[in-house]
Amino acid sequence: MKKIFLSLMVIIAVALSIVYIFLFTKFGNDKMASYIENKVNSGQQEVKLKVNDLTLTPNHLSFDASINDNSEINISGDLSIFQKSVDLKYDIKINDLSTLKNLTNQDFKGPLFTSGIFTGNDKEAIIQGVSDVAQSQTKYYFNLENYEPRNINIQIKNAKIEELLALLNEPSYLKGDLNVIADIKNANLSKLDGMIISKITNAKINNEVVNKEFNQAWVSTFNFQSDINAILTPNKAEIKSNVISPLAEIFMNRTVIELATNNIKSDYKIDIKNLAKLEGITSKKLNGQFLTNGNFKLVDKTLQIEGDSNILEGITKYGAEFVNFVPTNMKLAIESAKLEKLLQVLNEPIYASGDLNLLANVKSTNLDKLDGDINTRINNGVIIDKVASAVFNQNITEKINFDLNIDTTLVEKQAISKANIETSIGNLSTQKSIYNLKEATFNSDYLLNIPSLEKLKDILKIALKGKLDLNGEISNKESTLVILGKANTLNGTFDFNLKNNKLNANLNNIDVQELTAMLDYSRIFDSKANFTFDYDLSTKKGVLDGKSTNGHFAENNFVNIIKQLSKVDLTQEQYETFNVNTKIDDRVLTSNVIMKSKNTQIDMKDSMLDLEKNLIDAKISAMIKDKTFALSLKGDTSMPKISFDAKDLIKDQIEKQIEKKKDKIQQKLNKYLGEK
Repeated sequence: MKKIFLSLMVIIAVALSIVYIFLFTKFGNDKMASYIENKVNSGQQEVKLKVNDLTLTPNHLSFDASINDNSEINISGDLSIFQKSVDLKYDIKINDLSTLKNLTNQDFKGPLFTSGIFTGNDKEAIIQGVSDVAQSQTKYYFNLENYEPRNINIQIKNAKIEELLALLNEPSYLKGDLNVIADIKNANLSKLDGMIISKITNAKINNEVVNKEFNQAWVSTFNFQSDINAILTPNKAEIKSNVISPLAEIFMNRTVIELATNNIKSDYKIDIKNLAKLEGITSKKLNGQFLTNGNFKLVDKTLQIEGDSNILEGITKYGAEFVNFVPTNMKLAIESAKLEKLLQVLNEPIYASGDLNLLANVKSTNLDKLDGDINTRINNGVIIDKVASAVFNQNITEKINFDLNIDTTLVEKQAISKANIETSIGNLSTQKSIYNLKEATFNSDYLLNIPSLEKLKDILKIALKGKLDLNGEISNKESTLVILGKANTLNGTFDFNLKNNKLNANLNNIDVQELTAMLDYSRIFDSKANFTFDYDLSTKKGVLDGKSTNGHFAENNFVNIIKQLSKVDLTQEQYETFNVNTKIDDRVLTSNVIMKSKNTQIDMKDSMLDLEKNLIDAKISAMIKDKTFALSLKGDTSMPKISFDAKDLIKDQIEKQIEKKKDKIQQKLNKYLGEK
């Protein structure tokens, strides 16, 4: 037993000797210095730490090192290993904190200078010093109990926010000055007691960095200042803060942070007095004022927001939930808002007014699991004729009322809507409109009902009569808009195809009398006809071609005159050929017409009709059997000047009258000549 005890004593002595040699001798100090150099320099080619002096004894510490010959670390003073007490001074100057990454395991950047004292023991100690972190004037004081901070006092004056961001290796989103006063009497979470006052002044958003990092296009200057006051109580921080800028004012009167869980609850108020100032941020000019109040809470990376606003002079309430800052569901309710106010906010001409109601409940915003409903209503809508005429280049003179209803269901990748708009000039409805949110494509059916075409005069700039029911499909894919439509009208059929600006329309087997009635023209011709219409909406140019067979003139003044002159009844003539070709240049129509029957041929060449100025210039030449006549119309379409050349037609009539009264004429002629 004695030998074992002696052996243990020898082992302990040897171990203590080895520890002493490695800790408190020059040999051990050199080894420790070499280890520190290798630890810092390892893997960093541009970093060279040199320990100039490391002296550690049971009663003293002296450490002096340099980094790349321009950074210095100096720590010196008394210490007692066995009594666990220190009385040290430190002076640290680091030109680039990234050189210490191997020691700190943090990606800090930028310079740091600090100096101060560290004195006390394992029961209670004090760290006190000054620093120029982020070009500031900083004072700090830490009171440690059992190596844990209990009392903290920090004063930071005029720290540069951009330097702090650089220190944390974050992009320089903003610039400005930061002032902080922190007085924490007890830093233990369960006994937390203190306050923090901070103020940001001369702050300015760095648009170049924000645009690059967040793919934005901000151009406006965004200056602001902020006050943040925090009261610290056990396990909790209550904060009152604000952000004041020329663009917006944000207030949070009570923000509560549960420090153990990092859960946050807060109220908020956002006041934007002039939305137009946000144009550089929104990339669209807005008008008016925006004020909203609400609350939010953050629990386990889930953010919930609820608020309300009166931006549209109604009641607007909203709510949203974000998980890891990705929206998962949203709610929006707009009640008794004003459509005209919405147009004003969006900086659009106020061409309509009405009561707007909207209810949206989006249960999932994930495109692959999209789920929700949106209902939109506009009641008591009115088109403001003068504004709408100017905006849409129309001449609307009559009041147009409307009501709109859209029900939208959100499903996987799609928004499917059923819509109906009822107006005083017609109705438009869709049963299934599908917008693919992922592919940005749109497909829809539609039904257009116009009970009285007369009411479209201001819009179409042409007087029509009758009614029209038109149905078809609309699609938009890869920047190509296609509208198809068809209708049974004029005792025939009508169909059209609009592809972007190119319009093709067809009238098949229609009744010409019905067409002239729709155009509000007198009854002239009766037949079945086919028309094709090709038109470019961008250039406002196109061609209209028409063909008719086995047609005949209806009885009218023109036909009666021809009958009296030629003794030919045009109403009995069957026109096997009736071709019309019209070139359209905006509102000017230039037409050629050829009509042939057994006994007649009628031609009209380069006839001009100006729908804008209501002018006509038409020349008609006709052959009836072997006789010809010409007719011209020129001037205002409502009362054109008519010129009629029918001498060939009346020649026979004159000759017959002369032959019939030849004797009387001869007698009078002889008498007259005899007297002379």
